[in-house]
Amino acid sequence: MIVSMSRITVLGPRRLQRDVVEAVQELGALHVDHVRAADETFAPRELSDADQADRASWDALRALSEGVLALLPAIEIPIVDTAAFLSQSPDALRRRVEPIDAEAKDLTRRLLDAEEELELLRAYGPAIEALGPLLALLETSTRVNAAGFVLEAKAGAVEALRTELAQATHGRAAFVARQVDDRRVGVVVAFTAEDAEAVRGALTRAGASELRLPASVQGKPLGEAVPYLQERGRRLPGELENLRAGLMHLSRKWRAEVAAIATVARDAVHRFELMLQIPQSRYTFTLYGWAPTRQVGAIRTALRKRFGADVFVFHEPAPIHHAEQVPVLLDNPGWVKPFQLFLAIFDPPKYGTFDPTIFFAVGMPLWVGLIIGDVGYGLLLLAITLFFASRARLGRPWRAVIAGMDFGFTLPVPILRQVATLLGWMTAWTMVFGVVFGEFFGYLPERLFPGFHPMFDRIENLTTYLYLSIGFGLVQVYLGQVMHIAKAVRHRHRKDLLEALALIGGGTTVFLWMATQVHVLPSSFFSPVMLVSAVVFLLALVLSVSLSSLMWVMESISTFGAFISYARIFAVGMASVALANVANQLGSGFAVLVLGVLVGALGHMLFFGLTLIGHILQPARLFWVEFFSAFKYYQDTGHRYRPFQRTGGGVS
Repeated sequence: MIVSMSRITVLGPRRLQRDVVEAVQELGALHVDHVRAADETFAPRELSDADQADRASWDALRALSEGVLALLPAIEIPIVDTAAFLSQSPDALRRRVEPIDAEAKDLTRRLLDAEEELELLRAYGPAIEALGPLLALLETSTRVNAAGFVLEAKAGAVEALRTELAQATHGRAAFVARQVDDRRVGVVVAFTAEDAEAVRGALTRAGASELRLPASVQGKPLGEAVPYLQERGRRLPGELENLRAGLMHLSRKWRAEVAAIATVARDAVHRFELMLQIPQSRYTFTLYGWAPTRQVGAIRTALRKRFGADVFVFHEPAPIHHAEQVPVLLDNPGWVKPFQLFLAIFDPPKYGTFDPTIFFAVGMPLWVGLIIGDVGYGLLLLAITLFFASRARLGRPWRAVIAGMDFGFTLPVPILRQVATLLGWMTAWTMVFGVVFGEFFGYLPERLFPGFHPMFDRIENLTTYLYLSIGFGLVQVYLGQVMHIAKAVRHRHRKDLLEALALIGGGTTVFLWMATQVHVLPSSFFSPVMLVSAVVFLLALVLSVSLSSLMWVMESISTFGAFISYARIFAVGMASVALANVANQLGSGFAVLVLGVLVGALGHMLFFGLTLIGHILQPARLFWVEFFSAFKYYQDTGHRYRPFQRTGGGVS
């Protein structure tokens, strides 16, 4: 349900503006509305010099602490508790963070240097070992320059380079090649200073890359550098492991504290940002916002207790009509609340309209169960449910990595808990329909027990199963249209009322005519009911007195299409049965029982995993498209209630 909201106005002297903003943030119940005053004398103003200095200090602390968090390895930490840091100044908190920042930067710098050095050794180490002795012979020469390069070992590449160097230097360059590995050839070129540009141009055109030495041996004679680098190559993996372990130890020790300080700094910056947007005159300020009506008393009492008669709090109920500015908060019973996830991907319903969450809570598990309808698959779904529930109970989020890549999504603990509840309801209905359909991994019970017969066989009662699916569509689309009528009446929208009546009448007329044509309904049923629905449709068209209402004719056909769209429940359900039986047939094709059971089980696991998301998304689509369109959900959306509050925990 949509929570009743009230308009809140807080009025007080400018000297208390900063304290009031902090108090409002601590309360965490007021959705601030950034209203611009019509009077220019009562408008946002610049911060005072003292406030600007404080804002700069908090902003610098936020940047410092967030920078430290970026350097420290990410680990699971408990809920950030900021209580210990709320009363401390930004300078005091900065002094706590700076040593951690210095140590993290030092470890990170050494780690990056070591990684770069190891990368160079892996790329050029074999080439340095192969070419080092040759370069060492020439590095002390004052007459000849020498350079090492690495070239891809393509057929004829070495000879082509030798020829080009000879032409570019008129035969004055010496050229020696050594095989480095299967893919590369090392080249040492000796040349005079006057030929340096020609040599490097020829090597660049040949695609050769110059031999790069790590910074640790820059300036050392190659005779010393080669054995040193060999030793470094043996020691670097251990050093890297120690540096990473050092950063991880630092993260485990300090990440929670730095995260809390970053949160305190971020909240302080948010307060100053709000102060810049509050309308104010020379002596007073005004803070506008929205809050749940049930919390108005607590807000008034808390501000009166802290500021006495210096601050005034006014409130009035939020308007039902023209409620575009009113934020929306949904609050449903515990068993319904998890289904709000299906609305979370859209804007919430507009204030003063309907919250459709309850219909998700009733219909979604029912339809998923009707589609899967298998006790065996219900057990697999139960295993997934228990897995998510156990992680949520232990406070451990779950990360899904797609196809082994470093790409995926993370379900935090609160969302994981709700997902487990959703799956629990779907599991229950899957089990119920599995018993009704007599399915345990398809028609396995009938194979194992020849005398077994289900209460309702989906294959034998194919037509009934189809009619049942479309029947759900009739109920839900008509329910959506009734909600559309109720909304139109509540807001006195005559055109919307006539549109809903026209779509009900027109859609019913088309549906009944089609049903009688294919002999689903008897012809005797056709005349009276269809006459009534056609009269309703035509009457709505006449009363609308608008050319735009002619579109209702096409929309009536779309309403009939919405009814038929629910046949996808039937189609997906039959596909589920078919795949389960395919898995059984695959297993029964093996003479060895154990091998057949294994193949059948793998088939069931594969089919269940591939189709599970579709079994959930198809019913959700019926809600999102067919049902929501019936009562014009997407034309009447609002914006979420986002109270101005602290972002950390531990606030009493």
